[in-house]
This record gives sequence, structure tokens and C-alpha cells, in this order.
Amino acid sequence: MSFTRALVAVFSAWFALAFAISETPTIVLPGDDGFISNEQVQWWYWTGHLTTDAGARYGFEVCWFLVLGVDQLVQVAVTDVDKNAFVYTEDFSVTSPNVQSDSFSFSSGQITTSGGNGTDRLFSVVGGYKLDLSLQATKIPVMHYNASKHDYSFGGYTYYYSRTSMQSAGTLTIGDVSHSVTGTSWFDRQYGDLQQAVLQGWQWFAIELQDGRDVMLFDFLGDESEKYGSITSAADTTDVLTASDFEVKILSSWTSPTTGCTYPSSWQVTFQEQTFTVVPLVENQELAVRDSPIYWEGACSVTGEQGQGKAYVELNGYCPKTGGK
Repeated sequence: MSFTRALVAVFSAWFALAFAISETPTIVLPGDDGFISNEQVQWWYWTGHLTTDAGARYGFEVCWFLVLGVDQLVQVAVTDVDKNAFVYTEDFSVTSPNVQSDSFSFSSGQITTSGGNGTDRLFSVVGGYKLDLSLQATKIPVMHYNASKHDYSFGGYTYYYSRTSMQSAGTLTIGDVSHSVTGTSWFDRQYGDLQQAVLQGWQWFAIELQDGRDVMLFDFLGDESEKYGSITSAADTTDVLTASDFEVKILSSWTSPTTGCTYPSSWQVTFQEQTFTVVPLVENQELAVRDSPIYWEGACSVTGEQGQGKAYVELNGYCPKTGGK
């Protein structure tokens, strides 16, 4: 069963039980870092930017998805900026999650992740790249929607929080050569009735500016009412960005030679009366996976008159196909 069909199946199967599920009124940390047994869909999601001592640049993502009673899967990708290369993998053979409160622990073949309360460990092997990282939070968690349940206009609901600019260090081994790497990572934790959100599709931006600001922006495709963002200052205070507080303008597009799907490929982003340009560091960062929705997610540069930075961008819903390469 494809991940898309699995999501729809879960929605149908549990619709009659929706009102019987006990929902947490607000996010409580570190407890909700751990597996929440009564939520239909949930994920633990890291993206990051790494640099070797010699200055070589890499991006990465590690994403664990749990769909209650149907699928457990992990997706991993590495972007090699200087070689203009992108590798990824997907695995459904996920060991049952650790249900202990305050923490998480997952394993699937050569991919393992553990942690909680802002101290995480990531290990993965994909396409000849072996990544071994330790992550440490440096800011307080960003609680989206006031740490409360948010009901989507198109159906379903979410609880959502982030840990931005996590200090990251470890090794990246390419072939037989190991490199020390340092950088920052962005952790997103989301859970709830998310099937319709996944099918709706979105643009999502995790922007880290050199002046210490961390900016999260997203909009759902075809639904301006769900446009939302946040901006966390260098002093670790967070303000909500509503639909009228920011603008995302698509500047160009890219068509995948693998799937034929077309994605936005550069953007003009405006918030707090400042404008930045976001551009992919590698054009082809599409995950043309076999058994779940195909999407683009990749490392990007950020430039503007007020400074520069780095970003990760996720584009879901632009490729209706499943069953990639």
C-alpha cells in the first residue's frame, strides 16, 4: 500500500473514533518528544547544514513517520553541495518506537535516531554517505499555535513545535574518508490528524539568518487561510507571523527529469519589511520515493540587503505521482 493510500485508509478507519480519542490540550515538553500512542499521524523531522574543516558544504534530512496501525517509515537524504549531488533512501522496516515519555528511539537497518529534551543523536548511511551527528538545542522550543491543537480549515488538526538552530557536530564519512563536520540543525515535531494536510500540499521554509533570527514560514496549496509563520530572535523571543505579515513570491521553477513534476525553484521572501532571495544550492533535491508521496526538499542559500543566511525548503503536493525511480 502506498503512503498516500495508507493515509486515506487511516482517515477512513478512524473517523468513527475521532471523538473517542483523548487529545492533549496543550504540548508539554519534554514529555511530548516521545511517542504519543493515541495520535493518528506523527513525525520527528530534522534538516541541517554542515561544513567540514576544509569548507565543503552539505545538507541533510532525517524524517521518521508513524501512521497509527498502518505504516512506519524513515526517509534520509544528503546534499553534497560542492559536487552538485543528492542521495536519498526510504525504509519501511522501522523497529517499533520507544514509548517511554520524554524521549524517542528509532531504528531501521543502517539508520538510527535517539534523543529528547533537545539532545539528539542521528546516524544514517545513504548512497555512500555515512552521517554520525550529535545535536544540542541552544534556544527554547518554538511552540506553534500557542502549543495548542490547531484545527485545519480543510479538515484534521495538528500540534506542532520546533527546535531551531540546534548546534550539530560529528563525522561525515564518504567512501573510506571521514570528515569532521559542524553546523546547525532544525527539528520539527508534529502530530495529530494530518492525513488531509499531507494530501493538501505545502511550501515550508526553515530560514536561519546570520544575525541570529530563525524564521519558519509555510502556506498550504490553495488555502490562504492556513498561511502561518514564526520568527525567533537572537535573544530567543518568538513572534507569530500571520498571513498578512509575510509574502512568498515564486521566482522560477524546475522540472524533474525523473518524474516530470515541476516545482518552484527560487523565491522572494518578505517579512518585517525586509526582503530575501532563497535559492536551492543543488537544483535536483527531489525525493522520488517508491511508496509514499514524491516531494522536493533541499538546502538553500538566503541573500538580501539586510544580510544573508541558509534555509531548508520543503515542497509537498507539487508531484501527484507515487512510485518514483
